[in-house]
Order: sequence, then structure tokens, then C-alpha cells
Amino acid sequence: GHVRRGEVREKKDTINLQALRDESRKEREKLARLKERMEEVIARTPGLLALKDQIRLELIADGLSIQIVDANNRPMFSSGSSVVQVYMRELLRAIGGLLNEVENPVSLTGHTDAAPYAGGNRGYSNWGLSAERANASRRELIAGGMNPEKVLRVMGVGPVVPLDKTQPLDPMNRRIAIVVLNQAA
Repeated sequence: GHVRRGEVREKKDTINLQALRDESRKEREKLARLKERMEEVIARTPGLLALKDQIRLELIADGLSIQIVDANNRPMFSSGSSVVQVYMRELLRAIGGLLNEVENPVSLTGHTDAAPYAGGNRGYSNWGLSAERANASRRELIAGGMNPEKVLRVMGVGPVVPLDKTQPLDPMNRRIAIVVLNQAA
């Protein structure tokens, strides 16, 4: 029988879509394994285990999200500064090493809470602070062994994407979000 050209194209599209689905399933599995590895390392490392409540690992549409949030008693950074606290340095470096287990690129976003920045004169603000914190985190990930080429973007978004929208001043809104991006993202 004579096959119309349209049918052949349709078949090819179906195969491509299937290949894409398999690819994204493989990728999800790979990121799920990375998430498990991170959980293992955190559980095994006494210094990191203490920070467990401040680490949120989650598979999202864009890939694997790693959020490190502030707590009242254990901030990631000195107040109003982008100096990474010692215990957070250990955590970021451990994560940095693990990120090389996949070839996926990463994006880093710094978030502040809604409190006006204390040094708010001279036009400096939570936006600048959040960008500097994201950058400081990037340096720690690299110090931990992450390939610098992996970083696709570093952003500071100030207070505009709170984790807890009802409590804009909650310390957990101060956080660094690392996303291990999948192909689609």
C-alpha cells in the first residue's frame, strides 16, 4: 500500500516524543539518585546532620531543588552581610562535590526576607545583598569541588519570592536556592 507522507511524519514524531519521555524519565531517576546521595551524606556527617531541618531537597519541574534556609538560631550568613557562616560553608562544600556526579548545569538564587536592609541608604538593598549571597554560595560550591562551568546563572531576587507568603519576615525566607536543571529547563 502507498503510505501518505503525513503518516510517516506522524510516526516519526511519535518516536521522538517517546524518546523524549524516556530521556526525561532517565533524567528524573538520575536526579532522584542525586537527591538520595545528598540525604545520605547529610545523615552521615555530624556537622551537616545538625542542619538537616534547614535543607529542603525536592524534585520539581525544572530539576532538583536544593534550598538552604535560615533559622533564627543558625543563619547562613552574618546579618546584613554575604559572609558565609562556618557550618554553612561545610554544607555548601559537601553539596558542591556531589553536584559533579551529574553533568546537569545549576542555577543559584539568593533570597532575603522582607525586612528593609539596615544599610539601605546609598541605594544598596536586599536585591544587592541577595545577589552577593548567591555569589558567595557559588564560591563555596566551587571550593567544595564543583566544576565552575556548571553554573548557568546566579541571581538575587531580594524578598519577592518568599517561601512563606504569610510571614514575609520569617527567617526561612532568607535562603539560597540551588536548582540542578534538567534538559527541559
